[in-house]
Amino acid sequence: MSKRHHPGMTTVCMIAFCASGAWAQDKDTGWAYVRVTTSAGSFVIELDGNKAPVSVKNFLGYLDDGFYNGTVFHRVVKNFVVQGGGMTLEPDTFKFQQKETKPPIQNEGTNGLKNDYGTIAMARTSNPNSATSQFYINVKDNDSLNHPRGDGWGYCVFGRVIDGMDAVETIHAHGSAEGSADGVVVLEKVERTDTKGLEELIAAAREKDRKADEATKLAEKVKEASKAEAFEQAKLFVKGRGVDPASGVVSATGLWSLDTAPGTGESPEKTDTVEVHYTGWLPDGTKFDSSHERGQPATFPLNGVIAGWTEGVGGMKVGGKRYLIIPSELAYGERSRGQHIKPGSTLVFEVELLKIVK
Repeated sequence: MSKRHHPGMTTVCMIAFCASGAWAQDKDTGWAYVRVTTSAGSFVIELDGNKAPVSVKNFLGYLDDGFYNGTVFHRVVKNFVVQGGGMTLEPDTFKFQQKETKPPIQNEGTNGLKNDYGTIAMARTSNPNSATSQFYINVKDNDSLNHPRGDGWGYCVFGRVIDGMDAVETIHAHGSAEGSADGVVVLEKVERTDTKGLEELIAAAREKDRKADEATKLAEKVKEASKAEAFEQAKLFVKGRGVDPASGVVSATGLWSLDTAPGTGESPEKTDTVEVHYTGWLPDGTKFDSSHERGQPATFPLNGVIAGWTEGVGGMKVGGKRYLIIPSELAYGERSRGQHIKPGSTLVFEVELLKIVK
């Protein structure tokens, strides 16, 4: 049975190219250009060997061996990806046949390149380091494929289409299916190409990258300013509850804490389970949770909650009470949580450590 790789599922290995700020730094070495001629037209891809040296070397190795010639785009998912580079179409049965590949390569999904429209990435299985020959081209921005995913990995982007995206869209529109030669797009020839005639396209790509870098830097400045404003607002909220925020301390991770009752019992280990009463607010005073209102304390393992709780409650003693101001990176990051906690939220908690559950 043929093995099918597809992005976003447990049997997938992807390749993608991204027009993001991470492409901005041009070097004398590391870039490679490939022309892909298919039965639906041709396109040119730019490979970033600076950001993804292992993936680019692997791709070019298959290319130089002539491996890709005659393979097909065996998987087309509307508004997601087109994938190929590992299957041929059996002429008699019209079934996809998987070609024998080289050993899998190391995942480079942490290189900062994003699965944006027009990028090319390595396909893989649920094993992060299982990519071989198959790749896919993103036909939309696929943030869900980027590092970090739920398993801590992403799908490695190693290049982008810089010319002929209309041919990729034709492949996207045709689709592919076993059982018939109709609609199946063949990679007739995949070969290296020089930059002659591509100068304007490459220059346009670099200018796009420069602007993307500027936009990214500006967004980071705005984000940092917003975090600082939320932190100050959180301290004002705590002050409004009769606590002097100047008495609080900030740890090396950015966690702010202030003990209103020091506690006299033991301190929990990170692997301990604890029982607490708590109330949580946003910096503007919006209450989003309270064990007091539920009439029942919360019990949880310290290593099974957000990092701000692991650190903040882990530094308490039984019987103690503490305020915590937890920055988003120690809370839920860019994820939403419930009705009130939005991406990037700073959180405020008042916690009482009742006991360590033995």
